Amino acid sequence: MEDVYLSLGSNIGNRQQYLNAAITLLGNNRQIIIERVANFYETSPVGNVSQRPFVNTAVKIATTLEPDDLLLVIHQIEKRLHRSRKIHWGPRTLDIDIIFYGQRVVHSDDLEIPHPEAFNRRFVLIPIKELVDHSFPYYEQITRAITHINSKDQELKPVSAKDNRGNIIERATTSILTAIGEDPSRAGLLETPNRVSRMDAEIFSSVGLTDFTDYKLFHSEDSDQSKMIMMNNLPFYSMCEHHMMPFWGSVNVAYMPANGTIIGLSKIPRLIDFVSHKLTLQERLTDEIIDQMTRILAPKGVAVVVDARHMCVEMRGVKSRGAITRTIRFSGDFERNQALQNEFLSAIKVTGKQ
Repeated sequence: MEDVYLSLGSNIGNRQQYLNAAITLLGNNRQIIIERVANFYETSPVGNVSQRPFVNTAVKIATTLEPDDLLLVIHQIEKRLHRSRKIHWGPRTLDIDIIFYGQRVVHSDDLEIPHPEAFNRRFVLIPIKELVDHSFPYYEQITRAITHINSKDQELKPVSAKDNRGNIIERATTSILTAIGEDPSRAGLLETPNRVSRMDAEIFSSVGLTDFTDYKLFHSEDSDQSKMIMMNNLPFYSMCEHHMMPFWGSVNVAYMPANGTIIGLSKIPRLIDFVSHKLTLQERLTDEIIDQMTRILAPKGVAVVVDARHMCVEMRGVKSRGAITRTIRFSGDFERNQALQNEFLSAIKVTGKQ
């Protein structure tokens, strides 16, 4: 067994939850034993990219995996936990790096150990120092590096390893109840803050995630006569970012496959749930459905029509009850071919959409 030190970081979505999930998944591997976990720290980002602070920690594991095999396991965990990083040093749901692998030195196209940036990062070194003793080969080098790195440039603040988002939401809900003149201690409201916290965890489950990953692609026989694949009347529920009130309705979506690439039909409703479970606007939701379909399938074209009711229109302001807002967007062949547009729109009408 080799002693290996990993650095973990997250700054998208529920940061502590992602780190704890990654540690659990590492420990579930039969060839990995979790020996110690460092404290969690909220840390300032590096790389001159404007973004949210990270939460970082370090883990000491014992493993029989070779470095390249361990790297493969790490990449699988990152993928499972929706790793997303559009630019170097940019935001991500999860980042796991191998810092030290016993006393080995590795230089390959895919891996360098010790990690080349390790001694430049306080958010790596301070958690790892918690896990080593004076006999560790790099102990003195870690200590010197921590001393020399300007703490103002890389600030670390200890945070709980537990997700405290629920407690924050509960306290905020209690404050809102008080502010509107209610009594949070009355019987009907005693459990309301906790209910709101649990509800928010569900309806905002996509906050911070950029790419839908819960899908599987298939290949069918391609031909010059591409078939339109359509799903109609798919329900969705979302929250408007202007007033944090619900809007809901149905989505009609179609695409023209390219090179015989198709997506499992059950994944399209899941994709719609993914883009809906966040604060958004109907216009943006419509765009995101097309953008995600295009990224995943690279189809010849996509068509989307969204019909929705908005509580911010019906309960406040003009109070226009029952009003339907429709957004339409076409891409590729659907945008260029009027006959294809008409075929899609006629099919929606046939299925009963108004």
